[in-house]
Amino acid sequence: MEEEAVDFQVEEEADPRRVMEDLMSQSFASHDGPLWRARLVRGAAGEDCPLEEVRASFPHTSHLILGNHHGIADGTSNVRTYNLLLKILNDVIAGRPIDDQEQLGEFVSGEEFRAMVSARLIELEEDPENLQRLVKEHKTVMASVPLLLQCYPSLEGTEMKTEVLFEELDEDTTRRFFQRCKKEGVSVGSAFTALINGATIDLAKKAGRTDDTFTLNESHALDLRRLLSGDASKHLGSHITILHHAVEAPAAWRESFWDYTRTLHRSLHSKLSEDGILRDKCIKEVSVCTNNVGKATPTFPPPFEDSVCSNMRNLDAICPDVAGEHVQATRILRGASLYTAHFSHTFRRRFLYSFCYSAHFIPRDTAKALTRAIFDNLRSLV
Repeated sequence: MEEEAVDFQVEEEADPRRVMEDLMSQSFASHDGPLWRARLVRGAAGEDCPLEEVRASFPHTSHLILGNHHGIADGTSNVRTYNLLLKILNDVIAGRPIDDQEQLGEFVSGEEFRAMVSARLIELEEDPENLQRLVKEHKTVMASVPLLLQCYPSLEGTEMKTEVLFEELDEDTTRRFFQRCKKEGVSVGSAFTALINGATIDLAKKAGRTDDTFTLNESHALDLRRLLSGDASKHLGSHITILHHAVEAPAAWRESFWDYTRTLHRSLHSKLSEDGILRDKCIKEVSVCTNNVGKATPTFPPPFEDSVCSNMRNLDAICPDVAGEHVQATRILRGASLYTAHFSHTFRRRFLYSFCYSAHFIPRDTAKALTRAIFDNLRSLV
């Protein structure tokens, strides 16, 4: 930008969730910038601070809503940036000098990963018959209609707007959930995905579906930094890919939940290898190239996934400076503008969750019922 522009506003007596929804429904001036914006929502003393030991020493609560174009940052970049912001705020308040020349991160393009994908594609092209089979399977998935949309069709004329719901577990329930997952030999991410699928199946059954089994299409957001050479911990930018996954689930999933979750866990984690990630990306690229890409439309394509999941696990690992002496972060929630997306992570010993959905596709009552079912089932299982 030739001239720096800052889109920052302070709002009094606003609902932070509504402010977040408003930011997710606004476009960015892609050519002119800025590609980020921020809103500070002032809160009352002690309001919405879940940690009693923090609330006693830090009685004033505010909410900072940070929004950016996904093309310039992913979840890891955003959380790392937030940690750096808190560190700087504490240093400024404490009167410590700030070195404006210090580089706190490095903006890195995705060239290395693209080279890895190109190399893997060359290998796949050595067996064109198998590659075409994989592409055909991918196109079949892309033509799928999500189960919830089959049962609860979108209403014409409904605003295309992202809405969000929040849930969180207290420390004790978080600990018991994690311990139970470990005991059953599955990851927390696999168990939570199984809970999302189970709640979706229950809503379908409530709408009258009588299938014995359901195959739900999942898309999982993955951090690519683990595949890059050298130390990629300071890499800023958008370094994610989306991995597709599906496994058959029984209609009576609750009676065999942990068996079903182990099946899902083994299937998903077998695809999480470097080769699985690269192959999935190659198939998507070839599928796009063989489609009629010249037929651009002014609207988004209809969704095919039953869920998009972004599990960043423990944010404390990349947020070491949130418990400062003057400013502390007690909760971090994430979101994005998508048809339906589930964001989860732990922060300060609590499991936090955001459900973002398009009001055009999912009525708010249905979204609330889905979220309530996920957490009711979780608590009953641990």
